[in-house]
Amino acid sequence: MSAVEQTPTTDKVARVEVSRIHHYARNPRRQPNPEYARIKASIQAEGLDQPLVLSQKPGESEYVLHSGGNTRLKILKELWEETGEERFRWVDCVVRTWSQESNVLFAHLRENELRGGLPFIDKALAVFEAKALLEQELAVDSLSQRQLEELFKERGFGLSHSMISKMGYAVDVLWPLMPKALAAGLGRPQVERIRALQRAAQTIWKRRELGDDADFEGVFAELCRRHDGAEWDIQPLHDALVNEIAVESEQNRQVIHLEMDACLAGRPFDFPDNTSRRPGRWANGGSRVSGFH
Repeated sequence: MSAVEQTPTTDKVARVEVSRIHHYARNPRRQPNPEYARIKASIQAEGLDQPLVLSQKPGESEYVLHSGGNTRLKILKELWEETGEERFRWVDCVVRTWSQESNVLFAHLRENELRGGLPFIDKALAVFEAKALLEQELAVDSLSQRQLEELFKERGFGLSHSMISKMGYAVDVLWPLMPKALAAGLGRPQVERIRALQRAAQTIWKRRELGDDADFEGVFAELCRRHDGAEWDIQPLHDALVNEIAVESEQNRQVIHLEMDACLAGRPFDFPDNTSRRPGRWANGGSRVSGFH
């Protein structure tokens, strides 16, 4: 597999009317910038600290942001509308030759990485949007994590395949179930803990023969939705999974708690004599999640 060709860039400086500049549709930053008010005050007082970098898609006369700058552009448009001052109407910009869509997305990712503060889920969603673009441009069905690691490195955006795996879990599994928690700032360490908790709970589920993978995934999904929120903590989800397994297996909750701790720590667990592996209520058509009927 050959890397996607990258068109050499040619830059020029131009003064552009702010109304002709458009935000990048695939902007990696999806959550509000927490520094918005500070940046606006700085721009109003001193102007831009560095020029916007723009590009033009083939055949179009309008401009699109090429390398970050979405927050700054929004502020400039606001200040022009609020003040009517010409210094916010006309912007000195660097205009860069348009190449491929994936190159522009990577330019925005690099710019956001340099400026910092991009939430984990925003970065993860952008990475997998870049994956889809690369697959389209390379005309391949799917790129492996190792291939992505290599291609990202070529684009100046280093990510290990293990980090790509964590991001994939956040995007594919958690984002549909816990959007409030992720949008509020749930980061990589918390995502890793949720993944470990899911694996431990699923191990116990199988060991106690409570159902197949689809049964467990349904329970896990419902509990994640139930405990989604801006003020997120892993303990309620941990306790809910312990309780659900205890109810399904008709076992003492403390025993399941100890078993969960052993699984999370990678230790073997010896069943007490009075904890037989009995089928849970699912076998008789009972509720899949405690409290739901």
